[in-house]
Amino acid sequence: MLRLTLPLLLLLIPSLNAQAAEYDPNLDRSLAVYRIRASGAGRVSDGSAVLVAPGRLLTACHVIRRAESIRIGRKELTWSAYPAAADIEHDLCVLAVPELLTATPAVIGPTAMMLLGDPVIAAGYPKGGHLNITHGEIKGLHAHDGALVLQISAAFGHGQSGGGVFDDTGRLVGIIGFKAIAGGSFHYALPLAWAGDAIPGQSSVTRAANFHELAFWERPSEEKPLFLRAASLEADRDWQQLVGVAQQWVSADETNPASWLCLGRTMSKLKRDQAAARAFAQAATLQPSLAGTPDLPDLPTTMADVALRRLAPDRQGRR
Repeated sequence: MLRLTLPLLLLLIPSLNAQAAEYDPNLDRSLAVYRIRASGAGRVSDGSAVLVAPGRLLTACHVIRRAESIRIGRKELTWSAYPAAADIEHDLCVLAVPELLTATPAVIGPTAMMLLGDPVIAAGYPKGGHLNITHGEIKGLHAHDGALVLQISAAFGHGQSGGGVFDDTGRLVGIIGFKAIAGGSFHYALPLAWAGDAIPGQSSVTRAANFHELAFWERPSEEKPLFLRAASLEADRDWQQLVGVAQQWVSADETNPASWLCLGRTMSKLKRDQAAARAFAQAATLQPSLAGTPDLPDLPTTMADVALRRLAPDRQGRR
């Protein structure tokens, strides 16, 4: 079990074919999202999956990795699914369902231009029930293994692993991944670039072949990427421990506004106002559109408060 207060659930989303015909805004993108049930080793796991190509779906490996049989459908679990490829390291697995060769796959969105604050939608089947759709925004874009892991505020629950993250036009931008038990904005979606050839026409990253029994987010704290270590400590409100990790994070990923926002929040909680103001100012420099949003205090006011607090002891000494 992870050290995070985040026992992480994963959800994969309906991928949209980059080679698909002209985008139709009236098409219901949720039609590309299916629910799955995996049975094996005396256990039954509910999850979600997304149709990304004719007869091919993406899902979260942790849902099916011990499965002896997999059923898939919407209201009813109509068809059998067969494992076609697995990337345990990144928790992405491909399922083959011959009956879906003529079904419409999802449409891939332009992920290269995504910014913090962009609206997103998460879709999946919680606890094997009805399709659930939630709205939120991008809270972080974290570089890992050649792609960007999305941190989102759109909530998802157990059973939605393998569901979908879409932009506000209905295009697929990520595979819903894992979340913190504490809730909040600590929800993560997996990069489409990790799906490789499962999405025709989609550029993918080249990775060394690694064989793991656990996904990168399931490992001990010291083996996780810095953004997850920081998320765990922030979810636990362990500000003293978070300082060092946040400082490491900004050093390692200094062009990521999310790392500076984390450092700013940490310093603010510890009443280190000058350091907080500097971190928030750096985040605003990297992404000016953050200024005035809930993620970033009003910078002129913050800086003025810092200056006034610095002057306050001098004024008291002169009385």
